[in-house]
Amino acid sequence: MDSQTGVKNNHLLKMKSEVLSGFIKALDEVRVAATCLADDSDERISKRGAGLLRKMDSFAPSITLIGQVKAGKTALVNALVGIPGLLPSDVNPWTSVVTELQVNQKLADGDRKARFTFFNRSDWDNLVSTGGRLGELAGRAGATEEAEKVQQQIIEMRDKTEARLGSSFELLLGKSHKYGYYDNELIQRYVCVGDPDEEEADPGNKRGRFADITKSAELALEIPQFPIAMRFRDTPGVNDTFMVREQATLKSLRGSEICLVVLSAHQALNTTDMALIRMMSNFEKRQVILFVNRIDELENPSEQIEEIRANIRETLKTFSVSEDSEIVFGSAKWAEAALTGDLDSLSEDSQNVLLNYASARPEVDAADSNDHTWILSGIPALMEAIYQRVLEGSGKRLVDSMGSQLSNIYNEIKAEKSAVHPLHDSGEVVLLETDEIKQALEELSKSSAADLQKTIDTLRNNLHARLDRAQSSFVRRATDALIAHLDRFGEQDTWQYDATGLRLLFRSAYVQFATTLKKQATALYAETATAVEDIYYRAVGVEIDGFKIEPPAVPTAPPPVVLARTIALDLNSNWWRRWWQKRKGFEAFAKDYSSLIQAEVASLVQELEGAQISEILDEVQKRLHDFVQEQRDTLVIISENRGKEPLLLVNKTSDKSVQIALEDALAAIEKFAA
Repeated sequence: MDSQTGVKNNHLLKMKSEVLSGFIKALDEVRVAATCLADDSDERISKRGAGLLRKMDSFAPSITLIGQVKAGKTALVNALVGIPGLLPSDVNPWTSVVTELQVNQKLADGDRKARFTFFNRSDWDNLVSTGGRLGELAGRAGATEEAEKVQQQIIEMRDKTEARLGSSFELLLGKSHKYGYYDNELIQRYVCVGDPDEEEADPGNKRGRFADITKSAELALEIPQFPIAMRFRDTPGVNDTFMVREQATLKSLRGSEICLVVLSAHQALNTTDMALIRMMSNFEKRQVILFVNRIDELENPSEQIEEIRANIRETLKTFSVSEDSEIVFGSAKWAEAALTGDLDSLSEDSQNVLLNYASARPEVDAADSNDHTWILSGIPALMEAIYQRVLEGSGKRLVDSMGSQLSNIYNEIKAEKSAVHPLHDSGEVVLLETDEIKQALEELSKSSAADLQKTIDTLRNNLHARLDRAQSSFVRRATDALIAHLDRFGEQDTWQYDATGLRLLFRSAYVQFATTLKKQATALYAETATAVEDIYYRAVGVEIDGFKIEPPAVPTAPPPVVLARTIALDLNSNWWRRWWQKRKGFEAFAKDYSSLIQAEVASLVQELEGAQISEILDEVQKRLHDFVQEQRDTLVIISENRGKEPLLLVNKTSDKSVQIALEDALAAIEKFAA
């Protein structure tokens, strides 16, 4: 039995890891080459080699789990990492805690195994003074009774928290607690709500002691069965009282490779799960995987699965979510039994369902009953889907980026070798002096940055105009529909308008912006790289066979998950009934409703443009600037050392010269790409 995981069958975690074998082989060769570069005596080359190593070490695709209430999401994430019971799944989690499981990730803070981060003072003050997001919505919608109720609940929570923590309360805000270990008791202390009756009966019980002010939790796991480092983020849901949990979940999803939606086989997916549907709708179809859990509780999974699958796809289609998203069926409970090797722990009903399901799946043929159960649990199929998406997404981007950078270094070596015996002035090529090279690169840097800024300004203006048109169109249609309702039914019957159309228009605008940005930035990066190649020729004096400078990769725009944020239009009919009752006359209805929509949409647009879009544009500019500066440094070195022996190709690591290591790495990358 494994000492860390507490299970005896953790070999099961290796299943389907072969999907990543080609990717891992390519990275192994890249690491050898990067290590050679990092050990080189040329500080410039050494720095770039170290940068490549850091980039590989930090590679850890993130998978964020969201799901229905009681779908078994936490039990599933425990099964995915092979540690049943790691995260508490039988107690209520506090609303704001996103728990990240960092598998095999190299961390800056050494031996840290657990870190719990608390709200800072501004987070807490905003929650108390405004009632959080829900309080803001209530105030904006004019639902003063609800706003006061929310604020009173928060005040009670604050008083309870301050009384429990005493003088340490103020000292904890904005801080983190770090531990060199983790266990279930420690985790419950920070992420689970304590029971007041239980606390009174047992003052020494620390469950939930810090839960009210815990913002996030991170656990570092060492699991050698995993082929690569990964991050699994377990989110507490989206239906809490203060909407703190929604904000935390959206932030987690924004930087995720995959959105893993966990559903219960009993309720599949329906119109009551609008928060989940809104989140899914902002991802590309390849980024969304649905796992239907708890099939062990169905009467006959083999017959019911296809019906459930069809219902899910129909719901996705109804709400304009890609119905091609992959759907995997399984049971976290079966997975746990397989990991522990204790199939007898399953209830009699669950064992009977498992046997019947196995009979209906003759293609599953494993000699060991635990292996067989693990396959039927759906975990291997789920991990295969995750690995495939890593290959298609961040894995491919990493290898492409490594390939471009190594190719550039390889060609720079060729250029430096060619500059050992530069041509004398033959009338064909006049070699640039060092100062002229610096000037040429400075001019290129300024002109390319100016062109990029012009592109960015145009794209930003076009996006803003399109968002404005979408907002105006939605407000007009909603107001017209409201007036038509009043004409037909008068002022006695309440009315509500679905904001799905608005989100679709906004998402379409964002996708077009991101697509156009990638296309135009890619072209500009390529033009800049071609200009750099010309400067190399003028610096070396000869044409170098096969010489090419690869442009940097344009950063990928993250999914616009902010559009999934709850707005006042999404709130239930009780809110609207009170809003309705406070207004009289068609004009008052139309005017106030229009103002409400505009205020809600403005906050959405501000967050989309002010945070998410600004960040991606800043990164696009930074990559171009860093690329030109890197090439400038190399060209200056080549110019200053013309006629001398090259600085490279001197040091060796593992009996491999830099050039040979680069050739092997580039060949491995080419093979992986093929």
